[in-house]
Parts: sequence; structure tokens; C-alpha cells
Amino acid sequence: MTDKDDKLQAISDELSEHVIAVKGTLELIDASVEEEDLHNLLIKALKRMDTIQTLSGEMFALLKACLDRMGETKTE
Repeated sequence: MTDKDDKLQAISDELSEHVIAVKGTLELIDASVEEEDLHNLLIKALKRMDTIQTLSGEMFALLKACLDRMGETKTE
């Protein structure tokens, strides 16, 4: 794999990890009975969603750069 492929795979893996973690957090929220626990779980879920948003932006920027380069190669 190239460096770009490795980077895209790493981003994809991290996105999947965060999505799974958020799902688990939401399931725990559903089962939570104490208000403080609920608050802490919500904070964790929000932080993971922020990370997912950041990683998604990075992934799309890399994909755009790859597509732009492919377009440049085809026009040469």
C-alpha cells in the first residue's frame, strides 16, 4: 500500500472505532439510571462525535486531493 492508502485506512479504522464507541455509549445511556453517569456518558459521546467529524473532514480532503491528481493525470 502507498502512504495515502495507509493514511486513508487509518482514518477509516479510527472512524469505525469511534462510531462503535458512540453506539456503545448510547446503549449505556439508555441503561443508565444515575444523572451524573448519564451526563458523563453524554460528554464522552459528544467528544467522539467531534472526533468523527474531524476525521471525516480529513478523509474527504484526502479523497479530493487524490481525485484532483487523477484528473490532472488524465488531462496531461
